[in-house]
Amino acid sequence: MLVVLMAGLGVLSSVLVGRNGILAPIVILVIFASVFVLPLSLHQAVARFRVLRTQLTWWHGLWLLVFLSGFQFRLRDTQAIKEAAVDSGAMYRIALMAITAFALGVRLVLKRAPHRLSLFRGPIGALALYAVICVASTLWSVYPAWTLYKSLEYLVDVVLLAAILATFTSPKAYKCMFDWTWTLDGLLLVSVWLGALLWPAEALQSSPGFISVQLQGVAPQISDNGVGHLSAILSLIALSRLLRRPPSRAGGAFYALLFALGLTTMAVAQTRSAILGFLLGVALLLYFSGRIKSIAFIALAAVLLYSFTSADILAEQYLQRGQSTDSFNTLSGRTVWWGETWQAFVKAPWTGMGAFTARFTVLEKLGDLQVSTVHNTYLETLVGVGISGFIPLAVTFLWIWKILIRELRDPSCSPTRRQLAIEASVVFALITCRSFFSVPLIVHPDLDSLAVLGCAGLLQRSWKESAKSSVS
Repeated sequence: MLVVLMAGLGVLSSVLVGRNGILAPIVILVIFASVFVLPLSLHQAVARFRVLRTQLTWWHGLWLLVFLSGFQFRLRDTQAIKEAAVDSGAMYRIALMAITAFALGVRLVLKRAPHRLSLFRGPIGALALYAVICVASTLWSVYPAWTLYKSLEYLVDVVLLAAILATFTSPKAYKCMFDWTWTLDGLLLVSVWLGALLWPAEALQSSPGFISVQLQGVAPQISDNGVGHLSAILSLIALSRLLRRPPSRAGGAFYALLFALGLTTMAVAQTRSAILGFLLGVALLLYFSGRIKSIAFIALAAVLLYSFTSADILAEQYLQRGQSTDSFNTLSGRTVWWGETWQAFVKAPWTGMGAFTARFTVLEKLGDLQVSTVHNTYLETLVGVGISGFIPLAVTFLWIWKILIRELRDPSCSPTRRQLAIEASVVFALITCRSFFSVPLIVHPDLDSLAVLGCAGLLQRSWKESAKSSVS
């Protein structure tokens, strides 16, 4: 297996170095890690998979189905959707979500859902209200069939999360939810690099920037923005578990390799908002881990680099990605979309034009038929369901942050709970940052956002249960 991997890396090396010499050090580091670190990290990864396998239960399968339903194996523009909304790819997605909905319905009918199941309480309740408003917007949507399906699909995600959360008796047990979600993310990242090994021409798209390629997923298809987002999350999780790992516990090699792979992927994907979110997450991780000196050292090092080296020029070249000044200043055209979205919003400020229809009401008008969203969670919500839907979504974001910060400020918080809260916080910092440039939390299937939401909901429930027990 190692020989095959090395051969594949050799092919990938020649492609990368041939297209951009700046990538040579990265390739050398990857090969070095593969030879000396991979065997040990694989052994540790297998051990973790064995532990995870003993924890598998009904919701792991449904979470996997929702994860798989998000796979794209073909891209369709707006016109193609209008001509044939349901094709083979759509049927694949519909089938997986139908199975998920059916399984949830059976559990409810047979009363296997615990008594703690409450869909409309806490931050999950706020998001469920948003999902219901999305479904209701079918009545006035400019594309009712599209709004109805996308809204029901999203509602199933939220109901599944509520059903899963009802099975947990304490926040400590929620680690298996995070482990399963991050494992699926890791497998998806592996598929990205397998695509680069097998189909380098498709995976490594030409870029006029400092690095002449941008990494994308091939099977399934994942945009460079999606690859950057995915790698940033895994990098944050790996760094978090490395910094907070007890000295006596194994796993250092595995998380070190995952961190290196995540950073490399993020660099090659060249997703600026993911990099910004990653840096924000690292700052929060260091702060809540009590590593204030590390923050000061990094800040000082950054100032010195920018003052006495050409690092600022290199960083500017990397972030500009070879774009023209006009394209860079408009955030790759996003400000144009946002301006048009606002104009569409003011025409129906309270109800919007139907959930998930921005591609038909805004982007199609601008001629951007290949783009599916306006790349802003809040504007996408406003134009879709108006202020009535924006309020519960904003409440969800704020409520999650309130819960996580309260947990992290609690001096009596156990190490396990604190680790969960830190992981949730750093990931949600990335999600919050990306929400201004993409559409996390309101798309299907955003399992990372839902996992963080579930953690916040469980923490809040544990506080209430503790308060009741202390009173009684």
